[in-house]
This record gives sequence, C-alpha cells and structure tokens, in this order.
Amino acid sequence: MGKMENIEKFDWELVTKYLNKETSLQENDEVETWINQSDKNRAEFEQYKNMLTKVDSYYQAKKFDNETAWKSVHTQLHPAKVRSIQLQKTRKEVIAQFYKYAAIVVIALLLGSVAYYLGFRNPDKAYYSETISAKDQVLNEYVLPDGSVVTLNNDSKLLFPKKFKGNTREVTIIGEAFFDVQRNPEKPFVINAGNAQVKVLGTSFNVSAYPDAETVEVIVETGKVQVISKNDNPELESREVFLSPGEKGTLHLSNLDLMKTVNSDPNFLAWKTHDLIFNTVPLHEVVECLEKAYHIDIDVMEPELNDLLYEGHFDQKPVDFVLNVIRLTFDLDLSVEGKHYTLMSRTNNQ
Repeated sequence: MGKMENIEKFDWELVTKYLNKETSLQENDEVETWINQSDKNRAEFEQYKNMLTKVDSYYQAKKFDNETAWKSVHTQLHPAKVRSIQLQKTRKEVIAQFYKYAAIVVIALLLGSVAYYLGFRNPDKAYYSETISAKDQVLNEYVLPDGSVVTLNNDSKLLFPKKFKGNTREVTIIGEAFFDVQRNPEKPFVINAGNAQVKVLGTSFNVSAYPDAETVEVIVETGKVQVISKNDNPELESREVFLSPGEKGTLHLSNLDLMKTVNSDPNFLAWKTHDLIFNTVPLHEVVECLEKAYHIDIDVMEPELNDLLYEGHFDQKPVDFVLNVIRLTFDLDLSVEGKHYTLMSRTNNQ
C-alpha cells in the first residue's frame, strides 16, 4: 500500500463494516476520506470490495463451510493454541456473526493470497484523529501532536495520526489550510494534497487543494518548502520545486505540470486574517476576494461595473462595512438578503 504509515495500517475490518453498511457516520467519513486520498487507495478499495462480493456469492450458494472457516481464522490468530473445539450454541452464534471475516481468510488461502490476508489482519492499527471545519466557517489555530499549528478554511478537512511515528510527520489536507510547522530537522513535515506533496522542516505556508479545483497551490510566507508532483507512472519522473517566502508553486492537475512563480496576490491569506489590500484592481477581483474571505455571494447587476478600478485597505473589518465603503465610492446601491449581496447602479433603482 502507500508509504504513509497510517495508510499502511488502515483498519480493513472497518472497511468491511463500511461495505456491509454497519458503520456510523463518523466511520463512513473516515473510510471515504482514506479512499479519496489517492487513486491507489481507491483501487485497493475496489479490489477489496470485489473480494467481499465473491465471499457473498460463496455464502449464498452454500458452498462455504462456516465451521471450517472459523477454524482457519483461529489457526491464523493462535497457531500455538490450536485444539479441538466442542461446538456449543454460543460458539455457533459467534461463527454465524463472523462468517464473512472467516470466508475472506479461506478464499484468500484458496487463491494463494496469503499476503492479502496479512495486510487485512494487522493487530497494530493506527488510529486517526480528524479535524473538519464547519461549512462557511474557519477553524482557527488547531494544534497538531507535534506542536505545529494549522488553520482550516471552510469545507476543508485535515487527516492526521494521533501520534506521529517514524521518520516523518505526515498529514493529508483536502481543501485549504495554513500551516505553521514546528521545526524539527530530524523529522520532516509532509503534507499530501491530492497529486502534490509538500515537505518542510519548519516554516509557514498556505496550501489550497480543493477536490473540484483544477490546480493545487502552495504559497510560502516564511522558511523554505519543497513541492513534489506525484504520479503513478513509474516511467515518468516526479517533478519538484523549492519555494522561498513570497513564492507560489502551482500544480496543474490536468497534466501534472508544476510551476514556480512570484506570488502576486496580497490577499492569499485574507480568508484567515481578513486583512484585505486592493491596489487599483477591477471590481470583479474585489468581489471574488470578498466572497472567498467572508464566504458570501455577491452579484454585480451591470457587467460594466466589473471594470471599475478600486483601491483600499481593510484590516479585520466586517463585510458589511467593506461593501458599504465600495458602494459609497462608486455611488452604487447595495441590497442584502442573508449572505447574498447585490451591487447595482443607482439609476436602475430610480
């Protein structure tokens, strides 16, 4: 499986429960997060799902011996303690309850898949902790097990182990987050973000990797960051760039092209800081920035208004204040309905 420790030791019994619709909502989310982390995880999930389907077919066709299956499970788990078992009513109930797990063992052995079984039955499980930001809300300064601090943007998810083990500190981000990594030269901090991987020793930077986006973006605030373009084709070399403060790495997911540029967006952290700087930019760029920073919708009624140039600086001001300043600047009308704002020319309202 993958190189990441917590993925190597993923709880396959939990996956089995998931496929049998026996999991809670939290367990569903944990399994689905693991599946979406990589194409390799998804392929292994599908392989496992097919295996379980075969188990069901065997069972339904009554070609499977429950008693033999349970003995096989017992032999695998306690090879030094194999003995004759007098089947009583309670033991028969246990066999019935766990027939699918036993079936996997026997079928795997019949197919010569001993390695598959060893991967399925791993007594040393790594338990996940998971932080998910609420919709339209920013979760501020969550402290990871190593002391690093992460801030998640809305609709974002961070997956990480309760305790970092091995030679790296490895996490997975789905969405957008700002990381302030605790320095540890002996144990690099590794972030998996879709097809991109980010490696640092100690620094602060922003990662944007929403599942529906066409790119993964990394912008460095302090320190130095390595961004790697991952691919599953062994014939293709993985590309990498090293970013310094003020630089941006952009991975285009369509062709895995990785570029390094100077960051020209002063508001890349506005979603976290609400410190907005507009240096004579078109109104449509101002609107896009406000929508992302405050998680609102803004309509501009007349297309020509989008080309108006605006200059201003707002430091931690409410969005109503910002939009009212813009309204007064251009002599516009502003209507508000919940989180939906509309800017329009005054002449349209007369």
